[in-house]
Amino acid sequence: MRAVPDQPHTWSALNPELRASWHRSAQFLQDPGTALAPVELGDADLDAYRSEHPLRLVFPIFDRLLRQPAADAGLIIGIGDASGRLLWVDGDRSTLRRAESSAFQPGALWSEEAIGTSAPGMALATNRGVQVHQEEHFAYTVHQFSCSAAPIHNPHNGELLGVVDLTGDERAVATHALPLIYAAVSAAEAELKVLPLDTTRPQLVTLGTRHPQLRNATASGALSLRHAEILTLLAWQQHRRGEGLTAAELSEMLYGATGHEVTLRVEMSRLRRMLADIPTARQIELHSKPYRLSREVDLDALRVVQTLTAGDRSSALDAYGGALLPESEAPGIRDLRHQLSTLLRETILSDGSGDEIWRYLQLAESASDEEVIYTALDVLPAESPRRAALVARMQR
Repeated sequence: MRAVPDQPHTWSALNPELRASWHRSAQFLQDPGTALAPVELGDADLDAYRSEHPLRLVFPIFDRLLRQPAADAGLIIGIGDASGRLLWVDGDRSTLRRAESSAFQPGALWSEEAIGTSAPGMALATNRGVQVHQEEHFAYTVHQFSCSAAPIHNPHNGELLGVVDLTGDERAVATHALPLIYAAVSAAEAELKVLPLDTTRPQLVTLGTRHPQLRNATASGALSLRHAEILTLLAWQQHRRGEGLTAAELSEMLYGATGHEVTLRVEMSRLRRMLADIPTARQIELHSKPYRLSREVDLDALRVVQTLTAGDRSSALDAYGGALLPESEAPGIRDLRHQLSTLLRETILSDGSGDEIWRYLQLAESASDEEVIYTALDVLPAESPRRAALVARMQR
């Protein structure tokens, strides 16, 4: 039996990873027969975005190690950001022309949410290298291609930076395709490691603080709780899904219901003025229809998710200073707060070392979590003085 995207009863023919991706894709694409990747950035916006993205620093490595071998094999390479937005596409000329008919081009969004199962989208969703043969794509418009892809991370902090892809005929999923991508990614990450951590991107501080801030390497600016809520929701949405929020969506996330759009517009006007007045935020513009930020910000909550996804629990604990905007009652923030707290707890419980579990127990939200305490007692060495401290904590 062959799996067919619009016939769910056939999906059992897929391997488990592909089947999970098709299930995720079906939540976002109503009609796989007509789905086409959206092109979000025109030439001017794309050039500006690429000029700021950290992958620009290592594009010459991909050009040298991947582009020419790909072109010689009739393939193309695609380098995308952490949302799946393609920044560079190059390689064999005839394959490039065919790829444009499926919107595989710079500025197009190739996340699972945007176009369903593909190697770039799956690599970002699973945080590992994947290969997708022609009819394993969820959208019919992509069935003419096969592809292999792997994620790339910032070696300084484990942050997911983007994805590296090979696309074309069956040679794109040959045995050597993924190792070739891995080698190029390793070389790029090694180069990034000797470069300083990018401090030009504004940092949004929201975890464990009642005084949220926008800051960079040299200065910081205080935010009101409402402005911090708006910036957090927009930054999270843009990074995770590559798109903004409508007035109705943002209104519901902030106020718990639609119908507050007039109040929201007033608040957005105040936020625009604030961004213009704070030195650390002057590079950020607030666009509308939908509401979105002109550039990504380094949201501490997202950094926790990225490091956990990369398997770096220690860095996640470094970044997690406590609950997300703890004083916020906005429904959208409460939901993100719960997601983040649950993800951290479950990851530490299932995979954490004794030291990591101990560190987690120093957080206010977990100090009396008996399941975590019992897990720590199971994994800590018998002679550890921390065991006595935990027993005393339980006896209070």
